[in-house]
Amino acid sequence: MKVVYLLLFLLLLKWLPSYAGAMPIIKEPKSSCVVINQVYFTPLRLFPLVTSKHVSEWKSALEGLCASDETLLVYADYLNQQLAEVGYITSYIHYPQQNLLFGVLYVDLIAGKLQAIEFQDGVDTGWSLANAFPLQRGDVVHLHQLNQGLANLRNTQLVPYQIQIISDNERDNMNQLIIQRTAVRAFKGRLLFESKQSQEQPNQVISQVVMLANPLLLNDFFFFSLDSDIGQGTSKKFKSASLLYSIPYHYWLLSFYAGYQESTAYKNIQLFDQIALKNDLRNRLLLMQAEYVLHRSLNSTTSASVGAQVQTLDVFLNNYRLKTQQRFSSYGLFGLSHKRDFLQGSVAVSISYKQSLDWFGSTRKQTTGLDRARIYQFSADYQRQFTFMNQPMYHRHEVELQLSHAKLDPLLEVNTITGRFGIRGFTGSLPIENAGENTLKIKNEWGWLLPWQEHKFYSGLDFASTSSERARFWQKNKLLGGEVGIQGQYKRMGYKVFFELPLWYSSTIKAEPILLGAKLSIDY
Repeated sequence: MKVVYLLLFLLLLKWLPSYAGAMPIIKEPKSSCVVINQVYFTPLRLFPLVTSKHVSEWKSALEGLCASDETLLVYADYLNQQLAEVGYITSYIHYPQQNLLFGVLYVDLIAGKLQAIEFQDGVDTGWSLANAFPLQRGDVVHLHQLNQGLANLRNTQLVPYQIQIISDNERDNMNQLIIQRTAVRAFKGRLLFESKQSQEQPNQVISQVVMLANPLLLNDFFFFSLDSDIGQGTSKKFKSASLLYSIPYHYWLLSFYAGYQESTAYKNIQLFDQIALKNDLRNRLLLMQAEYVLHRSLNSTTSASVGAQVQTLDVFLNNYRLKTQQRFSSYGLFGLSHKRDFLQGSVAVSISYKQSLDWFGSTRKQTTGLDRARIYQFSADYQRQFTFMNQPMYHRHEVELQLSHAKLDPLLEVNTITGRFGIRGFTGSLPIENAGENTLKIKNEWGWLLPWQEHKFYSGLDFASTSSERARFWQKNKLLGGEVGIQGQYKRMGYKVFFELPLWYSSTIKAEPILLGAKLSIDY
């Protein structure tokens, strides 16, 4: 029996070394670590856009872990990235000298503050930068404020701007904004000639457009347009003029618009004999509007607007003013809009409300006897570029909807779906008689971007309907029209050749079977 025990003992001695070789070897960490129980951030009052949710997420990323020097460095990079994502792109974190014996970590948030805003060319343009950027010396710099200021500068439209940030960490992280631009002021003009064969509208129209960027050195923009027919005949006449001026101030955009339009046509009236009487319409419009940016992010903007509009109309029959047809109306305007940019496209949505008022001596109630106008309008615009069979393409879709609680003035307030501002296929047609107060327009366009810069083939398909019945307005006076054309720009000369085709319409509408047209523009 002793021999058996001896053999077992010898076998055990032989087996133990091999077993010991398979045991894992636990190495000591390169640096000691401390369990972090709590993390405190100071001073959070300088960062109003850092919410309690952000703070909770930042704390949970480290609390409960055993942190070494490497861990704290990684955590610092994480916090700096989080600050940049919130919008504080010039701020960073700093670990003050402290004892982590009790597992409490203090993190200082070093705010990037504004020192000055200057133009790179050194030219002082008065209140231009003060009006553009909602920032003052000593304020914490935020990305949304920079985007808002850049958008205000770009209100001039003709002058490109860029921002360069110079940080000085040795002076309490003070930052200097350098604005790069190519010019102080800019001017652009365009001469446009349009020709199309239409029996209801003028065949040739010439337009002159003038644009001034930053005329008063307040990031303002001035636009003026003058249109006139140049046909030899006297049966169809058209003249119009419009003026737009806009000026931004921090989160506000103030706009002023004035327009005048005069159109002449001869109508056949049956008395003893059929005679043609000259019918003149002279329309004037004045609009003042203020728009306020409610929220701006890196790729989206939400704004609200309020404004007032005054509109007049005079009707002349053989150069005699018809007092019974004279109009003078005023309106209040309210609106909300949202725009979002994404990869190779954008979408914009707006909702507006328009109500007639008794301001400025309005005579709408006395002249028409209609109830107070309350008009709701909705619009959406979606556009995107894409690739099809390795070819660059784009598509765009627009929806416009108008609803009214009461009957509208047919001479001022009805939204026409034909004529100069109508849908494709019916731009040469007369407005629909007894058109409804409720209108739906759907516009679609597809295009092929040609290899040559700023040249494209495009096609469009539009649908519109109008009716006085809100419940079934999309079923009355339905129109369906299309357009095919080519458009391009070569240096200072632009061109557009197209033809419109009415695809479906009711028998009460007089439409051109096919409408050929061309536009030629020269920039200077």
